[in-house]
Amino acid sequence: MRYRTIVEKNESSLLQIIQAAESFNAGGFLESLRKRNLSTYEIEQLTDEIKEYQSKINREARALVKFSETFLISYATENNRCYETAEQLFNHIRSTISGARKVLRKTCPRRMHRQPEGKEQPLFYLRSILTVGSHTGDLFGMESFEYSVQELFQVMMNFFTSIIGTLGLCHRMIVSEREIRQDADRCLDIYNDTCAKLMEEVNQMSHWLGAVKQLPESELLRRKEQARSEKAFARENYHQYTPAELKQMLVLEVVRRGQNDGLTDEEALLWPNDHQQALKVRSVILLFDQMDAEGLKGKMDSSLIIEFLKWCRVESKLEKRLYQYFCKAYKEHGGQLQMLGWTSVSQVRKDRREQHISDEELAASFERRLAEIA
Repeated sequence: MRYRTIVEKNESSLLQIIQAAESFNAGGFLESLRKRNLSTYEIEQLTDEIKEYQSKINREARALVKFSETFLISYATENNRCYETAEQLFNHIRSTISGARKVLRKTCPRRMHRQPEGKEQPLFYLRSILTVGSHTGDLFGMESFEYSVQELFQVMMNFFTSIIGTLGLCHRMIVSEREIRQDADRCLDIYNDTCAKLMEEVNQMSHWLGAVKQLPESELLRRKEQARSEKAFARENYHQYTPAELKQMLVLEVVRRGQNDGLTDEEALLWPNDHQQALKVRSVILLFDQMDAEGLKGKMDSSLIIEFLKWCRVESKLEKRLYQYFCKAYKEHGGQLQMLGWTSVSQVRKDRREQHISDEELAASFERRLAEIA
């Protein structure tokens, strides 16, 4: 006797298993024990097995809830070029599906009529005595049975309740994703939010600066350039690319815009939305020796550096990269003063915060220095 035990990773299978789990009741449970003629030892063994499955389901359920919190609001997700959403979710609940398969398979009839030639073998979850057919419960209720039977019933009840909850969450995610795909405005909002977060990551990873020239052409960028509108692009490509592919597109897009305005790749990434400031910073670096003509024993004045970093208008977490850019540009333009290490600069920056000197005050001080040499 054989049953088909392969579960197709699609929405239809998800709903069928949920329906099977929802059909679990005392009547079917008792009928399966009678027909399978399980001994007390076999009942206790099955109980222990289901408890193990339950533990695995609980872990997967917690992970799935965490995954669900970001999946729908993330424009790009891992593996969505390889799997449909239903497949992705099935991959997140392997133990849940495996446990359901084993429990339902063990409660299928031992005897089965021969299938007509050419007809597929029945699916295990459509033949389990637990979930198929109408069965009357025992006249005296579950309390009339020995403890091992009562415990198995409760363990199975908890097990199928967890199955319903876990697979139900999967199905809600599939339905919600489908609804989002039809809403261009919502897709665009998710796209913009995701891009903002990914650009923060890009700006914190200096390896992008050296890798820009080696980046391959971006299919996603080409699709964006050819799209009818930004909304159409956002709707058509929601959950179609990975974060790495979207990040690559953003880097290339930022760099290309910068190149059109005469910026280097590094400048474009430091000031992706303010190219005029980038050009202004570049010109100001040429004036540093005039602002710090005396220097401090041949070294750049740390106060001047801190004021400059704040005047440049980049986020605090990008100031180390900005300082690296400054040191390189200063030397390339023939600067004579010795630069300070980043550790020294960081300490001065910390001192200014402890002195309650605001970023605005530091930037204004640098502006006054510029006015003095104008």
